[in-house]
Amino acid sequence: MSGGYTDIHVHCVPRDGAVRFRGWRRLLAPFLARSAGSRGSGPQAARRYMDRLADRLRTARHVRRAVLLALDCAHDAHGNPTDHMQGYTVPDADVRAWCEEAPDLFLYGASVHPHRPDALDALEQAAAQGAVLVKLIPNSQGIDLAEGRHQPYFRKLAELGLPLLCHAGTEWVLPAQRQAWGDLARLCPALDAGVTVIAAHGGSSGWFYNRHTLRRYAALLADCPNLYGDTAALGLVNRMGALLWWRRHTEHVGQLLFGTDYPVPVPAVAWRPWLAEVDYRRLTCEANPFDRMALLLEALGIHPPEQGFEALLAGSGRLREERA
Repeated sequence: MSGGYTDIHVHCVPRDGAVRFRGWRRLLAPFLARSAGSRGSGPQAARRYMDRLADRLRTARHVRRAVLLALDCAHDAHGNPTDHMQGYTVPDADVRAWCEEAPDLFLYGASVHPHRPDALDALEQAAAQGAVLVKLIPNSQGIDLAEGRHQPYFRKLAELGLPLLCHAGTEWVLPAQRQAWGDLARLCPALDAGVTVIAAHGGSSGWFYNRHTLRRYAALLADCPNLYGDTAALGLVNRMGALLWWRRHTEHVGQLLFGTDYPVPVPAVAWRPWLAEVDYRRLTCEANPFDRMALLLEALGIHPPEQGFEALLAGSGRLREERA
């Protein structure tokens, strides 16, 4: 396979196209639909979304493939499923089906809620079915990762060599049960258990000004070689402060992985004050969302290792054979 980034943070949709937003979050639907180039709901809309995603990956110059993320539903403390996430879930089976359609483009990112009675068995099954990571959004799924009850879950992740891609910071798109569960400090038990943890959104608290969060993030990166970050959504105004921090702290860039949070866009105009004129013109003219993120990073002098995710997987024993 030719060179280029693996985007480790890409959202797909359920096969039935049932993506629902409630309350003020309905305002996000047309915004994300425009970015994805697909409108409506139902199986045909899901197919249009995934076909457009595949086309954009095939035509990208800087990105070669993507990890598609499942999203398990919220569970209560007793392991019972709840509707707290208001129906926005993406089943693992659907993600695997999308991946099977285009194995050259898509990798399987599983999601297994640790409160589930069958959580450890489900992790085993996900690993056997080719998962390259497990994704959690503690704020919305109702998970306090600092609770001691999760130690068996962490040990299983470490045993299987499955990295944990965990949302960190404030969650805006999905309803949050408790925003404090997105605190970076709650990742420490997983790190101490030997899990490779990828803190989504590269140390951003979800707000433009997050100096305190980034100081703690820098300390964790220095102390924990098994902690990584990704660049997902760092082009947004509310998270761009974290990307500017990475611009000044390139000593940690070996622990930074490429991600877009697709279909979240990169608004070029927000970056005008920090870019040279030629870089700004290149960014505004770039229609491919994957290349747009890569160009923004390049313009800012931030260079995540192109094979960073592959190196991480090789270290965990989960590297798939490359396809020609």
